[in-house]
Amino acid sequence: MIRALVWLFGIQSAVACVVIKDGKILLTKRSPLLIEGGKWCLPGGGIKRWEKNIDAAKRELFEETGLKSRSAEFLFVHEEMLRRLKLHAEVFVFNIETIGELKRNWEVSESKWFSRKEISKMNLAFTHKDIVNKYFKLKGVR
Repeated sequence: MIRALVWLFGIQSAVACVVIKDGKILLTKRSPLLIEGGKWCLPGGGIKRWEKNIDAAKRELFEETGLKSRSAEFLFVHEEMLRRLKLHAEVFVFNIETIGELKRNWEVSESKWFSRKEISKMNLAFTHKDIVNKYFKLKGVR
């Protein structure tokens, strides 16, 4: 059902959260029930109608990981276009400092911290590897 709705209507605005701990980035493994199921991605998702993008980032992060936002910094907008998924979205990317313990929900089968080197060898969902690379370029990390 969820796949069909996204396929029919698409998500036009979304958020992605870059959460760093000890130099590693938090990724979540998508539930098989979702588009790109079984792949790793940044926590995030669609922005609800009348919801501010920063509020969507905090909500999605909490829903998917159980982590609460201590502070959030807007980084950039990433245009995500995937014809094979009929997806075209503007993704608002935030760097978020968190508090709390990792938890799972139905959307996420696993959460784990990865180094940039590990991520460079992975096939991430959507265009999240591009987002990670933009983040490191923005931060001046080669």
